[in-house]
Amino acid sequence: MGVRGLKGDLRVLSLTDTPDRLALGASVLVEGEDAPRRITGVGQSKHGPVLRLEGVTDRDTAAALIGRHLSAPGGPSVLPEGTYWWHELEGLAVESPAGRSIGRLEEVFRAGSNEVYRVVGPDGEVLVPALKEFVLEIDVPGGRMVVRDPDEWLEEV
Repeated sequence: MGVRGLKGDLRVLSLTDTPDRLALGASVLVEGEDAPRRITGVGQSKHGPVLRLEGVTDRDTAAALIGRHLSAPGGPSVLPEGTYWWHELEGLAVESPAGRSIGRLEEVFRAGSNEVYRVVGPDGEVLVPALKEFVLEIDVPGGRMVVRDPDEWLEEV
């Protein structure tokens, strides 16, 4: 999320396949808040959707929301099986198939056409491509992710 202009407009990175969720009058929940906010303005920039949210009327209030996720009604239940919201993955313990700790998933980001998991652990930082070839298992309720041992595949690159 980023601020656009002086009236509290927010540039957002939309991850939804259902753009109606970001329509005028729809409600969204801002990460860290208990009550949803209504979308009071919708626009478009060259970088993606621009939203104005109820109660956000100036640049400073909007800037305080940068870095938070927005979720729309129907959220996680409408994701295809085997896909996850980024915030669900951040914080997972990451290990090799043999149970060796690789570290903790600190960040998910997009690089080119796919996502990358930034894992920080005892051997430093490892960037794991979010591809089935590298990610063997994701267990969100169990708080863990199993990836191919980086010692094996880093040599291949």
